[in-house]
Parts: sequence; C-alpha cells; structure tokens
Amino acid sequence: MGVWIPYWPLYLSSHGHSAAVIGLLAALATSVKLLGPPILGRLADRGSRQRIIQLASACAVLASLFFWQADYLPLLLLGVLLFSLMQNTQLSLVEATTLETVNRFKQQGVAVTDYGRIRVWGSWGFIVLASGLGPLLDLWSLALVPWVITFFLCLAAIISLYLPADESHGEEQKSGGALFSLPGVGWFYLSTLLMQFSHGAYYGFLSLHLADNGFSGAAIGVIWTIGVVAEVLMLHHSEALLKRFGTIRLLQAAMSIAILRWLLYALPPAWPLLLLGQPLHAFTFGAFHVGAVHHTFAIAPRASRSRAQGWYGAFSFGLGTGIGLLLCGQLYQPLGASGLFLIMALGAGFALLALLRSLQQSKTVVAPVLAATPE
Repeated sequence: MGVWIPYWPLYLSSHGHSAAVIGLLAALATSVKLLGPPILGRLADRGSRQRIIQLASACAVLASLFFWQADYLPLLLLGVLLFSLMQNTQLSLVEATTLETVNRFKQQGVAVTDYGRIRVWGSWGFIVLASGLGPLLDLWSLALVPWVITFFLCLAAIISLYLPADESHGEEQKSGGALFSLPGVGWFYLSTLLMQFSHGAYYGFLSLHLADNGFSGAAIGVIWTIGVVAEVLMLHHSEALLKRFGTIRLLQAAMSIAILRWLLYALPPAWPLLLLGQPLHAFTFGAFHVGAVHHTFAIAPRASRSRAQGWYGAFSFGLGTGIGLLLCGQLYQPLGASGLFLIMALGAGFALLALLRSLQQSKTVVAPVLAATPE
C-alpha cells in the first residue's frame, strides 16, 4: 500500500493514461471489495479463515504480474480486478483473526499487545515504502513500481503461512441476514461508506494535484509519510483512547475532523497547510478505522465475525472509496482539486449524520469503555 497509494497513479500517468482512466482503475480496485470480502468471508466462517487468507495472498502475487504490462488497458483491468479482490479480502479476514487472538489471550490472563499496536506495523511498512521509494523513483524511473509491489506481495504470501489459526465457532450461522437485522447496523455501515467516500480525492488525486503544483516525487513521499506517522502514533495509543472515550466518541471525532481536513485541502496546496492537514490523518484514518473495526467486532455474532469485517471493508473501503474515486476521476478536470475536496467535506458531514442515526436506532451508550466481544 505504501507503493500503491502514493505512486500507482503516477505510474499509470507515465504510461499515458488519462485522469478518467486512472479514476476508473482506482474505482475498480476498491469497488470489488463490495463482493470479495463478504463472499470469501462467508467461506471463511464456514471453513478455515487461515487457509482462505493464504490462498488470497498467493493469488494476489499472480495478479500483480499483470501490472508489468501497463500499456495494455485490458490486462491492467484484469490484474487490478484480481489483485483487489484477493488483497482486500485477506485484509478483512486478518482483522477478525487479530481481534480474536488478542481477546483470546486477554481472557486467558496473558499479557499481550492490543489491536492498535499490531495494526501499526502495517503503517510502518507504508512509511518505509512511501518515503524510501520516492527518491529511488526520482533517481531511476516509475517502471520500478510494479516490481516493488510484486516483491512485497511475495513476502506477504510467505508470512501468511504463519498466521494464528482462527477460533472454532461451533454452530455456523446459516445466513448473514441476521447481522443486518440488528438495530442500527445498516446506518453504521452507511456511515463508514460515506466516510471512505470522502477520501476519494485524497487517495486518488492528491499526488497528481501536488505534482501539478510543482512538488517533486521526494516531496510527495514526505507528505504522505507525515500522514502515516500521525496514523502510527494514533494506533500506538488507540487502546488508551478507546478505554477513555469509547468507540462511538472516537468515530464521531474522526468524522468531525475529516470535515475540517478536507476544507483545508480545498485551499491551494502549500507546505503550511499540508503540515497542518496531514497530521489529521491520525483521526480521519487511524481513529476511524480502529473505532470501526472494534465496533464491527462487538456487534457481530461469533459465527459471523469474518463476514461482519468483510461487510465493513466492502461498504467502506470498497463501495465508499470506489464511488469517491470514480466521481473524482470524472470531476478532476472540470472542478479541480479544490472543488473535489469541498465535495469530500460534504461527504464526511453526511457520514456523521448517518452515524448519529445508527446510534438513535441502536440506542448505543457512549460510555468510555473498550468495545467488548459479546458471546
């Protein structure tokens, strides 16, 4: 992801693809999350989540080989489709395995780390790649991008062989419909969709926007790294924040700060504004994701944990980000980045309203307690 998010749009642009095509590919990459994680999550709930993760990791490596043929749009479409289906599916399943493992050790009285301090290693990986690859691309060329992606996917596939086994859940819930029949669940998923929709301009076109305004590849890497460093600090301290404020207040704060952040980015890009806005990634991604994952895990029946995380990924990072990227790809030329970020601020505002509606339906208490795992 440290290569994909900052440099993938630049790699596509270097092969002559327009903003509309880049937006289409980015939207496809995220929209397939609407199908992959829930479907494979259901298979994982019925069988072995660990084996599904391993299979998805291996398929992601094979799919990345299509990225080397960036001049051929059909091959790119096929590669992006398969890669995104596999990569995003395993991410959702690993979330469930991580929370299960942490909670299992806590129930046994074993002192282990919390979810945030495990998840933070993904952010460290992002930092190393986003900051380290920029100078190398300036020195050599963007042709290095697909090679680096494939190399690290191979490492991830090897590591997947050593993940903890998932818990046995006894009776298998035959239908995922029971999850959506719970009060407020539909509105909660809608709020996550809208929140990630509001990141469309950021993930899809910030690098191009900065490059168009004279920022170098190294500078763009530094800017992305600032955001992820802030994310790392948030994840590292997320356990304390969850205990103090609870998941709901953390989600409300994240969505409110997102409105402010996108309004800042609607202004002409300058280092002072970027140095103010990028640290807010700690909330708009870090706090939001931690709160959403914990809340999803807490509301899901035990036999539906993989599906519940899959649906969270499908609606938020899948449909939400996909719609945002597709819309931004169509509007980047006529509106410019400033207009896009105003729309993103509006999306974050609607996300907050949807979350409040979810709370009204579920009558969720916002006491400062860490989300439990009801059995």
